[in-house]
Amino acid sequence: MGSFWSLLVLVFSALGSSAPTGTFSPSSSAATTSTTTGPRASLAPAVIAYLLLDPVTGPAKLQAIAANATTLPLTRLVVSFARPDMVYIPQSRTLKHVGLGLATNTSSDYGFELLANATRQLQAGGVEVFLSVGGWNYNCFAFLYMKYSIAYFPVGPNAWKLSMYGLGSMSGCTEANQYCYVCEPPSEGTKLSDFSIFPEPSFSPTWKQAQAFVASGTGGDVPVWHPELVGGASFTDGSVTTTVPGSDLWSQVRRDPYQDLVYLAKDLNLDGIDLDYEEFWHADTFRSGTGLGPFRLDQTVYKYSAIAYDLILNIKATYPTCKLSVAASAAGAWNGPWWGGNLKGLWYFSNLWYPSITDFMMTGPNAGGINAMTYDLSKNPTFHECPSPTLPCSLAGQVAFYLDTYHTNISPSVRFGLEVGTPAYPDAMHDSVSQLPLTKQALNEMTSSVSVLGGSGAIVWELYKDQGVADVSATFVLQTLCRGVFGGGMERCLGVIPRF
Repeated sequence: MGSFWSLLVLVFSALGSSAPTGTFSPSSSAATTSTTTGPRASLAPAVIAYLLLDPVTGPAKLQAIAANATTLPLTRLVVSFARPDMVYIPQSRTLKHVGLGLATNTSSDYGFELLANATRQLQAGGVEVFLSVGGWNYNCFAFLYMKYSIAYFPVGPNAWKLSMYGLGSMSGCTEANQYCYVCEPPSEGTKLSDFSIFPEPSFSPTWKQAQAFVASGTGGDVPVWHPELVGGASFTDGSVTTTVPGSDLWSQVRRDPYQDLVYLAKDLNLDGIDLDYEEFWHADTFRSGTGLGPFRLDQTVYKYSAIAYDLILNIKATYPTCKLSVAASAAGAWNGPWWGGNLKGLWYFSNLWYPSITDFMMTGPNAGGINAMTYDLSKNPTFHECPSPTLPCSLAGQVAFYLDTYHTNISPSVRFGLEVGTPAYPDAMHDSVSQLPLTKQALNEMTSSVSVLGGSGAIVWELYKDQGVADVSATFVLQTLCRGVFGGGMERCLGVIPRF
């Protein structure tokens, strides 16, 4: 979600490279076709928008949104992003170790009461409030992402970063240049300390239950866990020793961040939690297969499923009215050979092997929905980034393709996603001609399609994102979606996103 340099489709080119070393251990063959569970009942329709917070403009944005709750052209606000290695003590009412970025230490509670008050206002105005955990920066292990997701495929769509920042060699990608700026470009001003990953709290009773649950339903390789990947720890891969991104506070104080996330949601009286899992580095580092592939991402299916199940266990025990949603990769429900570089098939196999996780998100009182991030797509033919030779490679054509994989393989209620403004991928500096920004024409094509809008609504990234040179604003997109989902009779569909 947000600014990330994703590979959302396959790279079919013959890529010359030696096999990864270090933690990568090749084993089984490529993914095979399997049968998923049947269609699930429809979700309640929703128009969902993400709000990215920061300590400078975040408070004003949140207050403006809350003050106009009754007229917003949306029905769910997703506040972003909490860090996955957070620490939150129940009833402490502080966001100090949550990583949300709403307020700095100038606020004694780091913005907790501000968020709690805004949540009450929004809910009173008919808008659900979710908190998203993850997002690209809280999913990125720069060194491993560089080595196994990018350098391993030297003619892939992101290989130019090694040429530009590393003099064409992986050895030129160092801590000094954030491993060739693979997580974020220099223009973002991020530091390695700004990144994090999803931890594996091996001491946690509910995490142990989640591991046992995963082990009981494996459909692929034997699960291999990596509890040693704790923020700040040294990690050696081949001849390189690097630092695991993120915080180790949760490990020091022996707390399960996923349990703490549920405690936080309860204390804020949120409607739900949104799981934004995008660990491409994990899929490529721990993939199974040999040579140039195809590969399997079983270990990442297991990790994602364990995280989701840990959250589910804690929701049931601590906050049983809490909903759970997931922001899923565009290619996540697409079954077939996986050539690395993305999360293709992750949600397909999680649903196949652990359907109760999908059921929790898609049916019943806790259903927040699976929402596909069908944006940051590319039309570059060099890297085979058009998913089907028989469908248009336009934004609308690709959205329809990816959404169909979710509707066919998981549920017809899976929502699609749109991004306002300049896409994060392909890189605007390197390959702007292959970008597929959202336009009025593309939006009209998608919202006129029963197969696209006929699910349960859509998600939009992001409320205050600059529309750039595109001809659609967040307000226009949300108004259009609102009318498409709820018809012309809902008054809030005429509302605007307020200035702050």
